[in-house]
Amino acid sequence: MSKGKTIALWVVSVLLAAAFLLAGGPKLLFLDKVKPMFVQYGYPAWFAGLIGSCEVLGAIGLLIPRLAGLAATGLSIIMIGATYTHVSHHEYKNAITPAVLLVLLIAVAYVRFRQGGDSRAASTSA
Repeated sequence: MSKGKTIALWVVSVLLAAAFLLAGGPKLLFLDKVKPMFVQYGYPAWFAGLIGSCEVLGAIGLLIPRLAGLAATGLSIIMIGATYTHVSHHEYKNAITPAVLLVLLIAVAYVRFRQGGDSRAASTSA
């Protein structure tokens, strides 16, 4: 991969990691305030802590090249759920952010998994 593409991948990964730290951190730090929002959407209260934990761990995983593809995939699943939740409650404006994050996460996952396959193929042929 070219140097420019590598830099772009890291910029997107760092920005995504920051977004998920900013989204997941408050869910964990202010769990009592977040739980009612999840209940309002029809989810159990404990789900708020699970999602917050996954977002924080996923953010960290995005910054570790060997884990970035898996982290992006896991966070993509969460963003599919978030987009669905907002759309099903007719909150279309609120669905835009998770949808955009989903597209970026899919791109990161695609590139990271492709990189992993390339490096394994190169090491086996050498």
